[in-house]
Amino acid sequence: MLREIGYAVTATGLMAASLAYANENQLELQQNPEYWATQLGNYQGNRFSELEQINRDNVNELRSVWQFSTGVLRGHEGGPLYVGDGRLYIHTPFPNKVFALDLEDEGRVVWSYEPDQDSRVIPVMCCDTVNRGLAYADGRLFLGQADNTLIALDAESGDLLWDVSNGDHTIGESNTMSPLVVHDKVIVGISGGEYGIRGHITAYDVETGEQVWRGYSTGPDDEVLIDPETTTMMGEPIGESDLGVTTWPEGEWERGGGAPGAGSPTIPIST
Repeated sequence: MLREIGYAVTATGLMAASLAYANENQLELQQNPEYWATQLGNYQGNRFSELEQINRDNVNELRSVWQFSTGVLRGHEGGPLYVGDGRLYIHTPFPNKVFALDLEDEGRVVWSYEPDQDSRVIPVMCCDTVNRGLAYADGRLFLGQADNTLIALDAESGDLLWDVSNGDHTIGESNTMSPLVVHDKVIVGISGGEYGIRGHITAYDVETGEQVWRGYSTGPDDEVLIDPETTTMMGEPIGESDLGVTTWPEGEWERGGGAPGAGSPTIPIST
């Protein structure tokens, strides 16, 4: 059961996900067990590796070969990415540094990136200054910063390709989630429901950073991206219009809530 799918797909009306939604480069990498190209291992999020080099019989023989310190002392959530280029891509909690490490040279830093962020976002981050990790596709690394800036980096050089603001920390919006690359879009949510912000899922073009669409967690159908005739619940069309308005006390949906941005999203793709 892929219960995590809710905020990455259901909230945007993509109830019948298939291979058509996959990014071809990301899907190809996921199918090679030697790579770990997305935070949860694959689009389904099963976190399972088919590699057998380390097993229950030899795991007790593992020894440290080299170590690397990020220089950041808060909780490190999310994992490194490996896409077959001899490098390990890692990230940190605030200030959200990104490093490319050479696996063939004892973790030598090939390049590093540190964004210029406003530290005033820290007080509005609910549960530590963590970040759930990088996303990768087509030679680009994507990172959702704490201050709601979504960035794309050139994986080879570490150069900033584009950045775009996905929210406003001065009203309580923040980000800890890992982006998800789906087809030619990178999808990211928002945190801050406890501060009354109105949650949303937004898709940006992977090449340009241009916003393609945004779906809200509450409100009328056209803003939630729901069609009562085609959006289903338990296999049946929901039928009723504007449930994101009518199921709330009058006007309460405008106060915010339903902020879908605290983890790593999945989509139910069958290969």
